[in-house]
Amino acid sequence: MKGIILLANHFEDVEAICTIDMLRRAKIDIDLVSITGSLSLTTQSGLKITTEKLIEEVLLDEYDFLVIPGGKAIFETHISSEITKNVVKHFINKNQLVSAICAAPMVLKDYLENSNFTCFPSCETNIKGNYTSNNVEVVNNIITSKAAGTTFDFAYEIIKYLKGETLAKQVLENVYYK
Repeated sequence: MKGIILLANHFEDVEAICTIDMLRRAKIDIDLVSITGSLSLTTQSGLKITTEKLIEEVLLDEYDFLVIPGGKAIFETHISSEITKNVVKHFINKNQLVSAICAAPMVLKDYLENSNFTCFPSCETNIKGNYTSNNVEVVNNIITSKAAGTTFDFAYEIIKYLKGETLAKQVLENVYYK
């Protein structure tokens, strides 16, 4: 079981790093993949990070799921990125898990029609689907989540989807969440 977290400059720190941490605690492999042509990225809060791979080095068929965090990166890069569109389409077409948080569900707009979804309030306006104000929505192979404050719930649902509820609960208990 291996996934990709798709990153560009100004991704939301908490949504990415907390999700990575929780998945790795569940022994789920996830690669930090840059779509910018550079391994070095800057988070939304200005932290400098080094990703593990460039998208050009990745064979998508070797992966089982996709995570897209929100932040300014969605507006600055992902919404208009053919790379992002093609990666999302690949996972959707293979009926593999696609998860997006905060503003990131905007890049899934073509796949949310007639489905419940959630996202950062005001980002739902161009998405055809049934926006809810829930922290997380899971519909078939798509998980959406509201914002940085719902990241633990988001990671829980990803772990539950991939490895089951028992492990997901154990990971949350191990970090004393709730």
